[in-house]
Amino acid sequence: MKKLIPIFCFLMIFIGCTETDIINETGEMEITDISLPELPNGYFYQGWLLVDGSFVSAGTITNDSIANNYARFSKIDASDLSNAQSFAITVETSSGAPSDYVLLIGDFEGNTAQLSPNAIASNGVRTLGQKISAGYTVQNASVPPEEAGNYGTNGIWFFKGSDDNKEPTLGLDYHGLRYQAWLIKTFEGNDWYLNMGQIESDTIADNWRNFIPAPFVPNIPDFPGEDFLQQPGSGTSYPEGFFPADVRGSKVVLTPIFTNYNNAEIPFPIFLLRSDVPADAVKDPNLVREMEINNNYSLKAKKL
Repeated sequence: MKKLIPIFCFLMIFIGCTETDIINETGEMEITDISLPELPNGYFYQGWLLVDGSFVSAGTITNDSIANNYARFSKIDASDLSNAQSFAITVETSSGAPSDYVLLIGDFEGNTAQLSPNAIASNGVRTLGQKISAGYTVQNASVPPEEAGNYGTNGIWFFKGSDDNKEPTLGLDYHGLRYQAWLIKTFEGNDWYLNMGQIESDTIADNWRNFIPAPFVPNIPDFPGEDFLQQPGSGTSYPEGFFPADVRGSKVVLTPIFTNYNNAEIPFPIFLLRSDVPADAVKDPNLVREMEINNNYSLKAKKL
């Protein structure tokens, strides 16, 4: 009889408790159809459930997940998973609260959400691509008038107008982020990446001017941009005959970066905004060419 007492007490405790008192109910998700670039060491993608506008962490997407085109998130609070209206992917450098680098977002339709970089969730949360804009002009802004005839179409600048009538063509979000612009020029069958500098303000010159001859530096406007006129003094060595670089037919890309990313030769792999410079482009400080959101990034999230 004494042996029955412990068993009886355990049964009474079990009956007196609800299921959630013993273990929190959890759910799972899977991520497929991943179209994302691999990130450098120290950076990762984080998945977030959006529950009534609040971000709830679901898990990370590693470079292995991208290579295998599959990620599985488990131990998600079942209530959060059930109530989530949307799903988002951010770029992060550390765990904790989400950064402002919201790369992808999408609403759940049933149990599935198709994520895009050009989207606004039903609760109003927007991707970074939806929060920024950029346009550029083709001109040689640092070249003095007496030298203009010696250069062709060799400059990309993020402003329009001339003299005292210059206006910015950027509308960027700088909360925890900077930006880096690059010209991608194909030369003799190879793509070459030309750094246009880190952008910390729509109306302040960027931090790169190595393609501009020293005598022209005093002419640089107080706006981001670059004239591609000469071989830089250090870093990448470009082929003979590359400079002055004709920008026509090249690509312009804008990469959002964190303040700790500092690489003048290798772009951060997320080209969020991009534009093809027309092959027949002419120098015109008043003709603004808009950059578009790069829609090549996507993935599918599914509640299991």
